[in-house]
Amino acid sequence: MPEPKLNQCPRCGGGIPNDLQRGAYPGALSRSDNSTYVCSDCGTDEALRQVPAFGMTPLTREGWWDHTGVRP
Repeated sequence: MPEPKLNQCPRCGGGIPNDLQRGAYPGALSRSDNSTYVCSDCGTDEALRQVPAFGMTPLTREGWWDHTGVRP
């Protein structure tokens, strides 16, 4: 099983914290497992999914499309 790339978001494959500042500082702590760091955009998406007014379903770690090739 391949190892995740340094500063690569496991949800979208982008840079952590973002593509322009890859590695400049830690990304967002994923709400799905409270131990995995994701990029700023995916962190925002996870936060918005928890707001009932938006009617979105929170994603579990198993629900991510894993662009790193590393499975949960």
